Amino acid sequence: MILKPFKYAFRELIMNRRKQIPFWVLAGFLPTFLIARLLVARFPGLFLHIRGTHVHHFIYGFFVLAIIGFISILSERGRRIQAFVYGVGLALAFDEFGMWMHLTNNYNIDTSEDALAWIFAFLIFLVYGIGMIRRAIPHMKRLRPGR
Repeated sequence: MILKPFKYAFRELIMNRRKQIPFWVLAGFLPTFLIARLLVARFPGLFLHIRGTHVHHFIYGFFVLAIIGFISILSERGRRIQAFVYGVGLALAFDEFGMWMHLTNNYNIDTSEDALAWIFAFLIFLVYGIGMIRRAIPHMKRLRPGR
């Protein structure tokens, strides 16, 4: 009896997840993070080099976040695309979180992995956890004894 609202919420959330902005942020974040990690591990010499300076991909992430932030202020159209691009920028920026927090050139910093794990967990919770809870509460209220 108590599982019925959660089953309903799960079905609702899975069927409607593509309409949710956090889902699109997650959809942009996850593949970008995986591709960035794969490229850095497989091709460590693949980077933009300007006048002796190694331009790390967190810089690309900052620019993506700044541009999509500005676009989102100007336009309410294309929220799903904006959310997807925001996820891409978030992944690029936070993939090297440890580097910009510790101001080092070392890719192998646990802080980056910890930050990405926390962001990924938070996005999963936003996409699935809050939606399930929000959808289950009305059904749980109806199941209360004495109503």
